Amino acid sequence: MKKQLHVYRLTKMVLSGLHERGLEPVMAQRCVISERHRLGTAADVVCFDKSDNSVVLVELKCGFDSGRTAAAMRKGTACNMRGPLSGASDCNVHRHLAQLAVTHHLFTSEQQTLDKLGEMGVGKEVKGLLMYACDDGVEFFNLAEWWEKRAGKVLDCL
Repeated sequence: MKKQLHVYRLTKMVLSGLHERGLEPVMAQRCVISERHRLGTAADVVCFDKSDNSVVLVELKCGFDSGRTAAAMRKGTACNMRGPLSGASDCNVHRHLAQLAVTHHLFTSEQQTLDKLGEMGVGKEVKGLLMYACDDGVEFFNLAEWWEKRAGKVLDCL
């Protein structure tokens, strides 16, 4: 089999960005589901963080080069999100953090997976990380506890 010599620029940037944060990619597109909600999605990249022996779920977004944190506007007024996320402005970053929060919630609800990770010596903490990749570089947003606490309620609203 011929060795692939070309690696796309964004791919290099993503892998380099993860490496700089001490994250080792383990798998991509790891499915998570909720049978009760009849909903499924996937963690874009699952990484291992050697610094604290934890799992990190990475939500990867390409593009969204500008205005990521600018709220949607309606009749000249900045919009907030609805329901359990009404305390957050309605911007791309917050929409993507909501998506990551639900993915994180579904993954951390898999007790068998968490038990197996524990048997393998992996710590119990599962973190979430939103990563943007564009021509100018990469940018990261950690999944804060505020989002984690609301993920179950968001899931119930879907």
